[in-house]
Formats: sequence, structure tokens, C-alpha cells
Amino acid sequence: MSIEIQRQMAMEAIRATKIWKTCWPIWEPEVLKRSDDLSNPAKVFELGSQLREIFLLTNTGTRDQSGVSGAGSAWECLVCWYLNLVFAGTNAVAMRQSRKVVPSALMEATTITYGNYQTNTESDLCVIVYPDGFEFPTEEKNYLENINIEILNRLSEIELGIIQCKTNWNENAQIPMLWDMVYHSNFESKSRIKIGRNGRSTQNLKKFSYAFVTVPTQKTQFKPTQMPVKRTSNLSGGNYWGKPSSDAALSVSEIFMNNFQSAFGRKQIQESISRSIKSKHELFIRS
Repeated sequence: MSIEIQRQMAMEAIRATKIWKTCWPIWEPEVLKRSDDLSNPAKVFELGSQLREIFLLTNTGTRDQSGVSGAGSAWECLVCWYLNLVFAGTNAVAMRQSRKVVPSALMEATTITYGNYQTNTESDLCVIVYPDGFEFPTEEKNYLENINIEILNRLSEIELGIIQCKTNWNENAQIPMLWDMVYHSNFESKSRIKIGRNGRSTQNLKKFSYAFVTVPTQKTQFKPTQMPVKRTSNLSGGNYWGKPSSDAALSVSEIFMNNFQSAFGRKQIQESISRSIKSKHELFIRS
């Protein structure tokens, strides 16, 4: 599948970051140990419940701005890596939100206009699920330009999920709640808030979801009654963390069935991993 060209572009974008080059040499041995060198489909899938433990191997605990920003980027990269690991061989791909890897039609569909000011949601991940029979470009040259043409022809068949990744919960819970509210609101024609641009909107998509994924770095025992949990528990895409599922949040591994089940067709997720992991092994362990 030439969707793998786009997956490789997404992975290369991660590997090009300074934070990945710093963290991956520490994460890799732990990832390989926990997954039997990425050969055990069940253990590969279960990494979603262990991402917090893996991430904290590189957590310095610094709370200055550069430390917070660096940790946030590292968590975002690790979650994106895991999503693509499970999506390998399917018609879904995860990427950090950037014009270098995300087709422009989808960037436009998620643009919010307030008056004359246009913006997208904060730096996030996005997951695209392409429909069956989608004609992917066969060459990397002009890939985004060419795939964008086909996306515009089949926009109503595309599924898109935005995933906001944060290392903690308390300081950031209201942000995804507000973004999700905006994306799923029906504004009156006279409203100065508009969703989408150039005639494209999230409403044109087959499915759109907004999810929250946290580490979390705090040692707090979060409960469903706490305000940070309440603020994210009703997101259209759900709230998740890098731990086993609880009544406060689900494991990241549950996001596939909840939001992107169509990517796997009739196959069970672990069956899909089993079929693809050997051929894609090098893509996910290369520094």
C-alpha cells in the first residue's frame, strides 16, 4: 500500500526532531524488551498501557518552559510512534500536525476562523483513515500534492481524528474540552466563528473526533469526580492515558476500537499487527 509512503514521511518527521534523537536510544531497549523485539502482536498492542512507564525513563522533572515544552514534544512523538506501529499495514496513518505531512485539504477543514483571524487547534496529532479503494500516489515526489487531489474527490469518505497530547492533566484539561466544543458546534450564519476554509469543513468528513491523551506525569490518583477528568471524559474521541484503563481514563490502546475501528476492516487488531509487523519492523526501530 502506498499509504506507507505517507507513514514513512510521518515517521521521518518524528525522527528529525532533536527530542526524538535524545529520547529514543533510552526508550528503544525498553520497547524491545516489553514486546519481544516487536515480534509479539499482543505485547505490541499492550504497549499502549505502558507508554507512561516508557516515557518516564526520560522525564527530567524540570518545570521551566523549555523542559515542559521538550517533554510535551517527546510525549507527542512517542504516542505518534505507537499509533503508527499498530496502524502499519492498514489504511490509517498518524502524524504530527504540520503542513509538511498533513494534506492541505484536511488542514483547511480543521481551520477555525474568528472574525478575520484563522487558526488551527494547538500542535496535535491527527489520524487519517482512508476509504477502501483510495488511490494513493505511488511515488514520494509531490506526494502531498497528489494525494490532496484524491482527498478532495472523496472528502465525504475520509475519517479524521485529532488527538491532543499533554504530559499532565490539571493545567490543560479545559483546552481540549473547548476545542471539541467548537468543532462540534453549529454556529449561526451571523456568528463570527466559522469552521473550515476554502469550502471545506469537518462537517464534510465521514467522521471527525477529538481526543485527549496524557501521560500523566503527576502522581495524583485521578478519580472520575475530579474536574480535570470531567472536562475530558465527554470528548467526542474520549480521554486516554499511557496506563492501563481505569474509570478515570482508558489506555491509549483503546483508542483504535473507539475511534478508528474501520481502519482494520474485519480483522482483529492483533491479527492486523501480526500480518504487518515483520515487514515494517525496520521503520519503527530505526533511530
